[in-house]
Amino acid sequence: MSKFDKYKELFAEQGAFDMPENWNLGIAIKATPKTTVAVDYQRINYSGVKSIANPSTNGGLTIGGTLGGDNGRGFGWGSVDVWKFGVEHAYSDKLTLRAGYSHSDNPIQSRDVTFNIIAPGVVTDHYTLGFTYNLDKQSEITMSYMHAKENSVQGASLFTGWLGAANAGTETIKMYQDSLGIAYGKKF
Repeated sequence: MSKFDKYKELFAEQGAFDMPENWNLGIAIKATPKTTVAVDYQRINYSGVKSIANPSTNGGLTIGGTLGGDNGRGFGWGSVDVWKFGVEHAYSDKLTLRAGYSHSDNPIQSRDVTFNIIAPGVVTDHYTLGFTYNLDKQSEITMSYMHAKENSVQGASLFTGWLGAANAGTETIKMYQDSLGIAYGKKF
């Protein structure tokens, strides 16, 4: 990706912010004529992108340290492994049911909580359900639901010593998500 010139004094390597390298390996097995089971493994190498991987403590333990330098502060994300499991069952000619589960490592360490307040990607478990219903030969409706189970990370605040704060204590970031999707499809 091209550099974020407007953020050259914020992101490491003068605004460099590449997408991390990742790779996937998966297999789907037709367990029965109506049921397919899938397993995927994904590796996301956040550690290869300094703006994402550099520890937020680079430059010192207070928030006023270096930003934007070649070894500037980053979000401190480590590389993660992701395992995904899914099943699809053709209940009838009109209705297909789906369910899935995903588990990943947590990329954020306690030392990096302050910087990750704006990107609290600490969720490790996702559950999904969905279905597709054929309304006729040319149209269908699909619904999906995803729940990302709440997870949190706590660590010492980097604001200690900044703007006269003697001891800023600890901070906690946490996240959970729920998502509902509805789609209508038409074949022409």
